Amino acid sequence: MTDSGLIVRRSVRFEISLPARMRVAAHHADALSFAKGVCDEDRWIDVNIIDFAAGGLGFMAEVFVPRQVDLEIQIPSQEGPDKQIYLSCQIRVQRVQMTDRRPGYKIGGEFINQTPEVESQIEMMLHRLSSECDHQGESHA
Repeated sequence: MTDSGLIVRRSVRFEISLPARMRVAAHHADALSFAKGVCDEDRWIDVNIIDFAAGGLGFMAEVFVPRQVDLEIQIPSQEGPDKQIYLSCQIRVQRVQMTDRRPGYKIGGEFINQTPEVESQIEMMLHRLSSECDHQGESHA
């Protein structure tokens, strides 16, 4: 049997739209930093999560991030005045694609340095997304 070179996903990918934020992981911060006008005082940059799977996630950003850079990602809840963090994790950038002239970049990364707490948060996100998809697929007669 020969290897076709085809990349096959090992998990379901949910296409979503969730506000989040990212910053360069501390161990890569010396290699990559952004101007003060691009990020807040804690180096966070607003992004929009566009897909989510057990192995990683994709997001849209207005800044270029090179491949193989490690990022911290936080996805806050959108409910209530005290927004809790649904997911706080690290990813390694695997793909970057410029989308148009804005500029806009589609960035995809794999989860890295997963602790049991992060694994639990990922599972909870997958459960929420799966439940929302099941609920949206129901017909109301």
